[in-house]
Amino acid sequence: MQEKILARLRSSQPSLSPALLRISEYVLNDPAKVVNQTITEVADGSGSSEASVLRFCRDIKFSSFQRFKLALGIELSTHQTIRHTSPSGDVIDDTLSTAITALKQTKDLLNQAALELAAKQIIRAKSIDLYGFGGSANVARYAHYLFVRFGLVSRVLDDPHLAVMSAVNLGPKQVALAISESGSSKDTINSLMAAKAAGAFTIAITCHIRSPIAANADAVLGASSTDTPITRGAFSRVAGQYLIIDILANMIAKDGSKFQAAMQRTAEATIDKSF
Repeated sequence: MQEKILARLRSSQPSLSPALLRISEYVLNDPAKVVNQTITEVADGSGSSEASVLRFCRDIKFSSFQRFKLALGIELSTHQTIRHTSPSGDVIDDTLSTAITALKQTKDLLNQAALELAAKQIIRAKSIDLYGFGGSANVARYAHYLFVRFGLVSRVLDDPHLAVMSAVNLGPKQVALAISESGSSKDTINSLMAAKAAGAFTIAITCHIRSPIAANADAVLGASSTDTPITRGAFSRVAGQYLIIDILANMIAKDGSKFQAAMQRTAEATIDKSF
């Protein structure tokens, strides 16, 4: 890796313009926060523009904001490893504490109206497309599992080509639900954008409500995220997303007897699968 990013930022401050200096100070003040933010959030937090943030990244020799965040995340993770990361010294307790914090923070972020709207549209939908790539694909599969139990027609599209091909053929009575921790995954955004253009109701589950994916969602459901980009897919990063799926499922289950009946049928269909 190149020379340490934080040290480089401190040493270069005297030569920075006022706009870039604000961004540098913002990063140095709380780098762990920055690695979990979008370019829009960093611009807002530092009182600058997205163009200035990108110029800042290029000024310190990174071709993009995402590459800067990855390198910063690696540096922070290295520091954490040296400190053994575990504040109490008990890995079990600290892992549990991190997960609980993510779940509680997700609860604080949730928008009741957006949740109810999303659940209502899922209940009414003829079919539900679920988009999730990489670690987010596992959350999409979990949603699919629960929706099938309710007798809903859903499918997981974890291949970017198949996802966008399906999206362009959706219509007003269908739902597209996209899961993206960063909210900046190009393939996920392109799929949701295509679904919205085709007339489908679009839902985004993301840890960054001020991210590109939000602009293409009729309902945005925000989840909390912890740690750094290199731990993407870890339970502490996706726990909030699983919680949102469970909340939606519980809302659906309470809607009517037809879903209770479907749950009973699916339970009976699988009862002989165990000894």
